[in-house]
Amino acid sequence: MMQLQDGLFAGNALYYLAALALVLLVSGGVGFLAQRDRPAARMRGLAVRHGGPGGPSLAKIAEETPRGLARALIPEDPSERAQIQFQLAKVGFTHARAVQHFFVLRLALAVLPPVLVFGTFALARAGLLPADAARAVLDFPRIGLMQIAAVGTAAGFYGPSYLLKSRIAARQNRIRKAFPNAMDLLQISVEAGLGLDAAMSRVGSEIHKVSPEIAYEFLTLQNEIGAGRDREAAMFDMAERMGVEEAESFALVIIQSLQFGTSLTTALKSYAKEMREYRELAAQEKANRLPVQMSVVMSFLMLPALFLITLTPIIIRYMAIY
Repeated sequence: MMQLQDGLFAGNALYYLAALALVLLVSGGVGFLAQRDRPAARMRGLAVRHGGPGGPSLAKIAEETPRGLARALIPEDPSERAQIQFQLAKVGFTHARAVQHFFVLRLALAVLPPVLVFGTFALARAGLLPADAARAVLDFPRIGLMQIAAVGTAAGFYGPSYLLKSRIAARQNRIRKAFPNAMDLLQISVEAGLGLDAAMSRVGSEIHKVSPEIAYEFLTLQNEIGAGRDREAAMFDMAERMGVEEAESFALVIIQSLQFGTSLTTALKSYAKEMREYRELAAQEKANRLPVQMSVVMSFLMLPALFLITLTPIIIRYMAIY
């Protein structure tokens, strides 16, 4: 009897170790992702109190170079890390360890599905699950479990990148739609006698409910300039974070107007007019594409009905004869 119990314990030891490894992996991942950079958190809190609506960051913290175990998870190529950091900054993740958190999250999501699948199977083999659940897991085809684990791994690995790109595209679309209105407000503010910095701060404070993305960028720009950063570099960084051609053109207009001493009011008035015309042309282009798109949809919906009406009598006569 004792030998039988020892054999059962030895046979189930592997499954107990797998369950323990699963618990340690999940707890370690949660603990790693829950770590906070306390100095950066204090500076972000200061930004929320003094930065106005949207809470733009008052300080840009340089990216930390991966060290220790992080070097095995994060690419050592600085250009690849800079590209991911730039994409994360577009959607508001400007933390110094944002790149590390992104790669760790992607790896955790890729590893978690197979660990959960095989961990559940191990728990079922060890008899640690309810009888019905254990029976369902053990009766499930092994190839099906492997397929679930493989699909979960692929979704966990590529999912964060896809979500990041989709969020960037959605943010750029919202900025593109609201940018002409922001230019109109900026032009009105400058014509009313406000300086460029005061006008951008006022527009950022007023437009935060309609377009929090533009409000965030405008107020972040003013905080950077107020902290002593070069205006040209700050404006081009803002345009890169926005990722739309309208922002790049706006930065060029402002910089050229300040460098050559031309009237800022005239430049903003011309640019705001150009933005309104561009929005109107974009709407006309979308309206002109609509008939073509409708024709494609109508052809897919109408052709089956036309074939049915045309061929049904022939089919009926053929069946009646033969």
